Amino acid sequence: MDSYSHIIDKIEALKEKYPSLRTKPDYYVFSALCVQSHFYKNPENILNESDFEEIIVDGCSDGGADIILSDPNSEDCDLVIGQSKFHKRISKDEVLNSLQKMVSFYNEMKAGHYEQFNPRVQSRFLALNAETGEDSKIHFAFYTSAPAPKNFNADNIKQQILSQFPNSDAVEISILFAADISKEIETADAMKQIVEQGKILVDEKDNFLLYNDNAAIVNVSAFSIKQLYAKYNITLLAHNLRYHISGGKIDSEIKATIEKNPELFWVKNNGITIICDDFRIDGREVHLKNFSIVNGGQTVYVLHKSKKLDENHDFWLSCKIIKTAGTTAEEKNKFSLEIATAANAQKPIKPADLKANAPEQNSFKQAMREIGIFYQTKRGENIPKQFSDAYLHTKLLDVGKLCLAAIFQLPCKSRSKPSAVYEDQYYNPIFNAKTQKQFAKICKELLYIDYYFTKKFLPKFDKENKDMPDASSLIPFAHIARTICIAFTALAARYSQGNLTNIDITSFVSNPSDTGVYEKLRDIGNIKYLLPLKLYTDTYDATLDKLFSAIIEEGFTAYSYAHDNNPSLTAANFLKKDDNYYIILRKRWPKLGKEIREILNS
Repeated sequence: MDSYSHIIDKIEALKEKYPSLRTKPDYYVFSALCVQSHFYKNPENILNESDFEEIIVDGCSDGGADIILSDPNSEDCDLVIGQSKFHKRISKDEVLNSLQKMVSFYNEMKAGHYEQFNPRVQSRFLALNAETGEDSKIHFAFYTSAPAPKNFNADNIKQQILSQFPNSDAVEISILFAADISKEIETADAMKQIVEQGKILVDEKDNFLLYNDNAAIVNVSAFSIKQLYAKYNITLLAHNLRYHISGGKIDSEIKATIEKNPELFWVKNNGITIICDDFRIDGREVHLKNFSIVNGGQTVYVLHKSKKLDENHDFWLSCKIIKTAGTTAEEKNKFSLEIATAANAQKPIKPADLKANAPEQNSFKQAMREIGIFYQTKRGENIPKQFSDAYLHTKLLDVGKLCLAAIFQLPCKSRSKPSAVYEDQYYNPIFNAKTQKQFAKICKELLYIDYYFTKKFLPKFDKENKDMPDASSLIPFAHIARTICIAFTALAARYSQGNLTNIDITSFVSNPSDTGVYEKLRDIGNIKYLLPLKLYTDTYDATLDKLFSAIIEEGFTAYSYAHDNNPSLTAANFLKKDDNYYIILRKRWPKLGKEIREILNS
């Protein structure tokens, strides 16, 4: 089957799976297919039917942005802007122009020129861009169902786009034609948890170094690794600490070595590490059972993509093969994590990966499960269907973001530098304390509050304020205010229960870096809940509406004053500094404190 026909079949399959897509035109469903196959291959990433309505923003005055999402494979909330062309043919100029249009849209929105684009695109971009942090990337993705034009040079196109950015390392570009999309679909369809059996080729017969029959070091054929990836694709990396592998400087360096100095690859590359239940060396073949590459995934990916590597143009790289220790799944996972952590990684291992099997994470997972929340401790862990709703499953970094905002009153840091949660001063009170079960209950509420703000509150807020004189600036402000709304809701709850007093609040908004302030904020006392109401009820929702509206109104007033003094100040920049959140509380507290008492006492 040719790639275009494969795409057509998958469009029909998507319509069958998701009823809401049946009334949509094929070009819309094509966008949904591209998002699903490109960003949601990993079984840990759940894509609900309702998500398409938010992610696909194609329409009049969309600025060339058909797709806007936060990369679910990125801990840094990389912003993805995509455009799809459901065509049978396409030219090089159309590809370049589409990418240029997305870049222009991004620059105009960053500069605060929102009025050029429709409200739906504005709100989607502002909400997701507000979540990006210091280490986040902007990812431009172009998709088409057409084959690549004759003599198309993707690298030249990408360089033209990257040259427009002062920091090209913070920009990623994907250009996928019909064959590429078809391959992405196959990868997603074939996703499994481990490769049951396979073999690799080594340089010489019996040229290996054994370690107690439990490990070996060999020089493996690069082409045999390429063949393995072609056969099993991302499944080959199922026990790697990372499923997602992106391009960048390291990819370019690996590619350059393959093309110009393949004989130096063994010297310049760190090689790969394979763990398996068993291996057998037979001459020049190594037979593997239940195996996965746990380190070197980026190398494997570049080898697979290389057009210079084939059976007649092969070279060698070092490969460490290790038998998995342990008898239970838990013991094997722990051993795999230890091996992957200790290996020399070409790309930094995320802090969450290092915590995957930590005792406190496993006990927190149990505490969350007891109250009906699925807590992922390891990437690639499938989320059971009964927990598919966004507020019923979470992971370490997401809990950390919520607690940074709610417990430690750092709503802006929770967006711009969420990795701060791995610092002992934040991590230990949440995960290592005797109050784990107490924090778990609060996190359950925070998950719902976070969900409710985006899914329920904002649509109502937009509808209620669309005809207001200041709607063009108030509504964008509200869409960026998610974390300050979470922080304020938690503050209001603690204040109403006496965990924080007027004196405490005056102290921390005046001098938030004071040690005493930190000690006070981390101490949640005997609080067993945030709002004294039954979760998931209309009354709970109505209370959130009032608290959110209160802080948005007062926050917008503070921003308006600041903007009058500095007309170049955008709402996004204003809400990226915790100091501005403290200014809102300090200057508007008499009114806010009164509103809290009225809302929660009622």
